[in-house]
Formats: sequence, C-alpha cells, structure tokens
Amino acid sequence: MKEKFLDIGIDIGNKSGNYHIVCPKCSHTRKKSKDKCLSINVEKGLYNCFHCSWSGNVNVRAKKQYVKPVEVKSPLNKKTITWFANRGISENTLVNWKITESKEYFSQVKEKRNAINFNYYRENELVNIKFRDGNKNFKLYKNAELIFYGIDRIKTMDKIYITEGEIDALSLFESGIFSVCSVPNGANVGNQRLEYLDNCWESFVDKKEIILCTDNDQAGLSLREELARRFGKGRCKYIDFGEYKDANEILINLGSAELRSVLDKPKNFPIEGVLNINDIWDSVLNYNENGISNYSVRLGNSKEYYNISFGEWSVCTGIPNAGKSDVIDQICVNLALHEDFRIAMFSPESFPYEAHIKRLANKINEKDCDTESLNNTKDFIIEHFDFVKIDLENLTLKGILDAFRQLVFQKGTNVCVIDPYNMLDHSAQKDFTYVGKLLSEITQFCQQTNTHLFLVAHPRKMESVNGKYRVPNPYDISQSSDFFNKAYNCITVYRNLGQQTQYLSDSVSIYVQKVKRKENGMQGNFMVAPDFRNGGVYKEINEYDQKISTQKSDIPF
Repeated sequence: MKEKFLDIGIDIGNKSGNYHIVCPKCSHTRKKSKDKCLSINVEKGLYNCFHCSWSGNVNVRAKKQYVKPVEVKSPLNKKTITWFANRGISENTLVNWKITESKEYFSQVKEKRNAINFNYYRENELVNIKFRDGNKNFKLYKNAELIFYGIDRIKTMDKIYITEGEIDALSLFESGIFSVCSVPNGANVGNQRLEYLDNCWESFVDKKEIILCTDNDQAGLSLREELARRFGKGRCKYIDFGEYKDANEILINLGSAELRSVLDKPKNFPIEGVLNINDIWDSVLNYNENGISNYSVRLGNSKEYYNISFGEWSVCTGIPNAGKSDVIDQICVNLALHEDFRIAMFSPESFPYEAHIKRLANKINEKDCDTESLNNTKDFIIEHFDFVKIDLENLTLKGILDAFRQLVFQKGTNVCVIDPYNMLDHSAQKDFTYVGKLLSEITQFCQQTNTHLFLVAHPRKMESVNGKYRVPNPYDISQSSDFFNKAYNCITVYRNLGQQTQYLSDSVSIYVQKVKRKENGMQGNFMVAPDFRNGGVYKEINEYDQKISTQKSDIPF
C-alpha cells in the first residue's frame, strides 16, 4: 500500500489507520502551509483533502501504459554459453531464441551485474525482457507489457506446451518440442491473476491441445490449476515430472531423450463425473493442512457468519426493495478491491447500465462521484467488471452461463452474478423437475470453472401483519424449494424499515440461513447500513447505532 500512495506523491511512511497529513497538492500554496488537511485511510487506500478537494482511491489506478524496451544486441560470452551448456542448453538453442547479455541494476542486491537477457517477442517485435544474474535474481523490463515467452512459436500450432520458466522452455526445445512458450513470472501461490494471459488470450482461442508443464511444487500445481481453469480442462493435459522438480532438472540428470519420453506421456485432467484419488491426492493433503480457501465479503461482522469459496454458489433473497442487489454490488466491489477478483454481472433489473456503473463507482470511491472521479475509476471498472448484455438469447440460463464461460477464459472471471433469477426465460418449464435441473447446471458451471456465483431470487408474494413482513427464507422463493436444498449458501437481506441510522438510511439485517461448508461460516445474522453520505458503502451497525435507531414505521414495502 505504501508504494501505491507514493506513486501519486503521498508519503505515508510506516503509518496505518486513519490520520491527517500535509497535502502535497495545495499546502505549499497556502499561508498555513503546515495545515494537515489531507485525510488518509491506509487500509482502504482512500485520501481526501478538505481544502482543494483532491481525493481518490489508490486501489483504483489508471490503465497501465506499456513501455517498449530498448533491444540489447550484445552476444553471449563463452562463460555464459558454458553455464547454459551445464544445464543442457546448446549454443544453437540460445541463438534460435535470441538470448543476449547486458549489465543491469538489480534492486535485490543494489548494484549492477552481468545479466542474461530473455527477450520476449510478439509478431517479431520486442515487447519485454527478463533479466537474470548469476545468483538467480530476476527482473522484468520496467512498465513493459507482460506476455508469454515464445508466444510467436505457437502461432500456427494446434498442440502446444506451456512451461513455468524460460529455461524450461529452452529445455523442451532441446528435446525436439518446438511449439512451446513460457509464463513470464513463474508461479506464486495466491497470485493467479495471469495478466500475461489476458494480453495474449487470442493466441490460444484455436488451440486444440494445451499441455501444461509447470513445476512439481505447490506453486506450480496452483498455476497449473488456474491455467486449466482459464483454458478449460477439456483441452488441457499436464506433465508429471515425478521425483524431479521441472523439465530442466530431467534434462540435466537424464538427458534430452528421457525428457522427450516424459513429455510424450501427458496426463489427462480428471474425467468429468469420475474421481481418481491419485489425481486429487495433493489437494487432499493441502486440505488436511490448510483447509479450504475462502474469502471475506467484508460486510460488517460477516466474517463470523458468511465467507465464500470457489466451486460454489449462493442464493440471495429478500422482500422487494430490501436492498438485495445493492448488497450484492457491495460484496462484488469489496472482492474487486481487496482480492483483485474479476466480476461478471447479468443484472437486468439494474438497467440502465450507466446508472449501475455509477453506483459501483460510488461504492469504490466511497463518495458520490463527480466526472473527474468517474474518469479516474473507469479503468478499474473495465479491469474488474463485465456486464452480460440483455437480449432475448441471453435471457436463457444457458446463454448467460455460456457468456460467463467465455469471460472466464478471456479475463479470468472469478465471481458471477445473476440478478435476478426471476427475469430469466422459463418458457421451457414443463414439470416440477425444471428448477432443480437449472440449479444443477449452475452447480456444474461453478465446479467446472472454479468460480463463485451469486443468484438473486425474489420470494413469492407474502402477507404482511400490520404492515410488517416476516423475514423470508429460500423456501419462499417462487417456483421451488430446490433453491434452499441445492444452494451452498443462503442469505436473506431484510431492510428494517424505519430503523434509521446515523448513515441517513435504514438498518439492514443479513440473515445467513444456510452454510454448507462449516469452514465458511454458520447460521446467524448481522446488521449493516448503507452510508448515503459516502457513496452508499455498507457500514457495520454497532450498539451505539442501534440505540439511536428508535424511529419505527408501519409502512409496507
């Protein structure tokens, strides 16, 4: 976070929490130059000057402007050639891949060192360079575009190989595999954004077989799973290096012929509907040690009751005007800001798109956005949110899920929203099994794409007593009780009409009525409220807030 603030000229040092500092934009122009008029919220990345109105969110940044690197044509010296030879890489391979040398500054050791240059070309144009010194320190060309190493080599191939590093790609080349490329920045557990795939996805659209050759460690296995999720496991296979870490280790120890033998025996990902224990054993061990991966939705006191995991879906219901869509919007904004997730939304009731996008921007910036703030937020929204168009074809569940699948491939979408279920075309409904089959399709989609899906569904007409409705549950949803039975998680949004808070809004109760995986939470409820003075961001309701919420109303929804 410190670096993000420094990028815009704000030095927060090692501070945390909320505090005030001198504004770098206006303080030097004022008589009271030492007046601390710039408010900082480190955790949220927010800043706001009460004098010049300079404000924003450092998590919301303009789209990166890529820099084209300057090509270095220094040939490799004999020492470097010998180093590669000791790793099984011949001089002919080095020449074929246009590897050069230079002297580069490495921040890890704070000095200039001799470096090997792995040059990244696309359409024969130099796009990036990865530098490596003799002590395995790496750096990429600053502000250059991330792409696959060797992307031009797979252009006309139906069957391709993807490695975790440049030297592994060279190792495959030595064994006679020429349709090979490599990810640019290795594998890191918990960092599976794959920006390089976003920049190159068109190169993979027509590939019929993609063989993944990641390292045989936890980070490599995680990368393999994410690549397979993006490409679709139906056209992916993988290489098991056995007792060896990667392709180059086999090349060094066993030679190119043995490496080729291993590469010629790719394994299939598990067949849909058939579980092979061997295929998931590493995941079993990981679950035993770490449990499941889940993510907080960051709604007040939600962490105790409700967190989400991938491969699951949640149904959200509530009386009309209770704020279901608004709560789901807030959850999606939180996941985009804090987890860097990408969201795909089908929200016909939030039409027009312009108004919906403005509401999202307000929540992102925690204020009612003016034109400048909207423009500053544009790239963040483009990067993190996609909206499925509303037309007759996409009103079917199949049409929507197909659009979501394409977004998983093209952009790595993590979270999907259908809001609401009731707006879908249900003309194909023939019998009582219809709803159950549709919800099973949603389950299959989430498991196949490793995403989380929020399904908003309206309850059937309900009676009120003295103008007050009871809290509905998923059994009340129109058409079927399958919503409660098949959903992994069930939440109900209930607006406490007339219980006004200090945020100029009614309090909202979130009832968690089902959590299938106990690691993700438990049944219970908590209270939040949208802060209309700060972009409609949902805030926690504490005991003080509840004490001032005394005004009651018998006006029905």
